[in-house]
Amino acid sequence: MAISLVEWFLKLVRVYWIAGLIFAIFFSLFGVQRTDPAARGLAPLFRLIIIPGVSLFWPLFAVRLVQGRQHPTEKNAHRLAAKFAP
Repeated sequence: MAISLVEWFLKLVRVYWIAGLIFAIFFSLFGVQRTDPAARGLAPLFRLIIIPGVSLFWPLFAVRLVQGRQHPTEKNAHRLAAKFAP
């Protein structure tokens, strides 16, 4: 029972990673400039460097790509303080 559960989990992780890798390749080629305007015209090495991170967090990038967001969505103390600075 435990071995089949581990095998099932490893298959699930493998499918997630393969889907993420496929998404990351297409995202680095076509989608990164849609979500980050500063990425336009950057070297191909930059696109190669972002593939591991995008393949890990691909659902977040997919949502951001579909929604068309171009600005950071984080809300931390530094951004809030900068918003209210004179």
